[in-house]
Amino acid sequence: MEDCGTLGDLAQQSERACDVMIISDDDDDVQQADVKQADTTDSDDDVFEDVPGADTAEDNDEDSDDDVFEDAPQVRNTEGFADDSDDSMPELGTIEVTAGDDTEPRKRRAVVTHRARLVRRSHHKAHLIVHLLSTQLLNHICTQPSTLALCLSLIPVYVVDRIQQHLVPNRREIRRDWASADLHYFLSSFQALKFKHKRGRGLDVEQGFWEFVETRVATRAWHEPMLLVGMLRVLAFDARLCVGIRTPELKVTVKESVEIERMYKSDVSWTGQVQGTDICRAEELNNGPTELNKDDQKWWRDSVPQYWCEVFDQVSEQWLTINAHTGTIERPTQLASGGKRGPCAFPYILGIDSSGSVVDITRRYTRDFVNNTRKRRLESSRNVQDSVWWAEWIKRWEREHTERDIHEAAEMARRTERNTMPRNIKDFASNPYYVLLRNLTQHEMVAPNSPVVGTIRGECVYLRTHVQKVCSRMAWRRTGRTVKDQEQPIKHTTTMRKGVECVSEMYGLWQTQVVCPEPVVHGQVPRNEYGNVDLFVPEMLPHGGTHVRDPGARSMCKELDIDCADAVVGFEFRRGATVPVLDGVVIATESRDMLLDALREERRIAIVAARAAAETRAVQRWRRLLIALRVRAEIDSTFASRSSRSTTTFTTPNTTFY
Repeated sequence: MEDCGTLGDLAQQSERACDVMIISDDDDDVQQADVKQADTTDSDDDVFEDVPGADTAEDNDEDSDDDVFEDAPQVRNTEGFADDSDDSMPELGTIEVTAGDDTEPRKRRAVVTHRARLVRRSHHKAHLIVHLLSTQLLNHICTQPSTLALCLSLIPVYVVDRIQQHLVPNRREIRRDWASADLHYFLSSFQALKFKHKRGRGLDVEQGFWEFVETRVATRAWHEPMLLVGMLRVLAFDARLCVGIRTPELKVTVKESVEIERMYKSDVSWTGQVQGTDICRAEELNNGPTELNKDDQKWWRDSVPQYWCEVFDQVSEQWLTINAHTGTIERPTQLASGGKRGPCAFPYILGIDSSGSVVDITRRYTRDFVNNTRKRRLESSRNVQDSVWWAEWIKRWEREHTERDIHEAAEMARRTERNTMPRNIKDFASNPYYVLLRNLTQHEMVAPNSPVVGTIRGECVYLRTHVQKVCSRMAWRRTGRTVKDQEQPIKHTTTMRKGVECVSEMYGLWQTQVVCPEPVVHGQVPRNEYGNVDLFVPEMLPHGGTHVRDPGARSMCKELDIDCADAVVGFEFRRGATVPVLDGVVIATESRDMLLDALREERRIAIVAARAAAETRAVQRWRRLLIALRVRAEIDSTFASRSSRSTTTFTTPNTTFY
């Protein structure tokens, strides 16, 4: 143990000596180096004096230590360090070495995850369902007999008498020539009610509406529209209760994605909110028992309403929009945008009539549905199921279309087509009516001689209906068409295949024709260059041939010496390569009956053989069971008699052994 300690001290002193041997031009540093060297020499002498006699192995260790340190020059005086002779060491710098692994994990760049997109779409759908069902409840309250009677009691008698005298006898219909005048006359009486507004107290929907009618103090955004709809319906007007639905944006930011992932990992409940919208402020105003101040009263009147009503004008055969907060008829686009020439504030606007039928009337309330409002709806989703989800969901409340409904749908469609020309180049990428050449994919092109419908920044604008699909020869053949003779490729595309750049020739639909396969002649099936028959569509079956989709058809044809060829019905990607999908064989029609009879006979023989094999296995198992039972009986009879003559009993506190 002492030797180990001595060698350790020796190593430390050697390191100190190496630190001293740093050449410096400063005399003070040289003097300090002399002092350190002297101290080191004294300490080394002390160390070697204490070492006792050692064996050969220890001597070898000492010799090796001397060999290590003998190359280091000895410092005798300060003048030796200043000498520029060849024996002097060059000037050395300080070297720092940091050992150890960097255990800190590398941070990954945050991205929008699939889970975040799925949560946002689900949140979007939940908003639609909840608002639709809640509006259905409000509309149901407006159709109750008690509600209609209450609304009738608020209408002045002279208004009722004027409208009653214009009703068609024996029918609850209004004369067309008096409908518009009566509507304006009624709205003037509705404005005279002069409702007040107060923050809500969390009452039930129906109870809160009845209290509003009694006190004429609106505490919810839907009180005045409900009352107006009830009054119009009791006067035989065809009125709708309309609602504008604000939903969360479908686009998810990275910050929102990180928040959603954190919520799922920490298992914390989370409810999203639609930030920065008037509906949030409306919810804030609906909490608390105090009166609204002047600013809130002004906001209540001037802001975009969430609920309003529509009434059908029989003179113009159009739906008129009525703002229930002001009691005036307004333009749909002005009402939905707050009186400004801005975008529609609601991505979804629904109208519910007295029968509970729901109609999506968003197109009538927006100036630019395709380029603005549509991007905030589920129709813009790339997922096919999400894009058709809203149309399928709203069909549950649609009624059988009448002539009025068809006329309304056609009017909204014409309005949409008239205002679909984008003003920004980036909007052409998702526009379903117009397209630029830069937005076409490699498998699309504008048909020749297509008219230019406009220009934007020097680029020609074409109709989306003039865009044609172009494919290669093989791609067209997979659809049952072939390129005509002497047709030149209309477009060339470049693709990378296994690191090699390949150029493909593309052809349009007008350059192709239906495939006319070669017929079967003398029982011989025509084949392609690979020995198969291309049968991507039923029309590609050769004339005089039959497609047999039996797994054992090929082997049976070989036994019967019938000419056949494998039918290629498609291709699939497997193990990094495209392989053909085979489904049965193609044979001559005259050999069809013989092949089917042989296949049925083979199938019958296989069934009989399988039944015989099952019976054989059953007999063998029964035989094995009987042999086992006989052996067991013989053993019991032999050893039972012996055990009866001599029985030894061992008893333990809990168990008895025989």
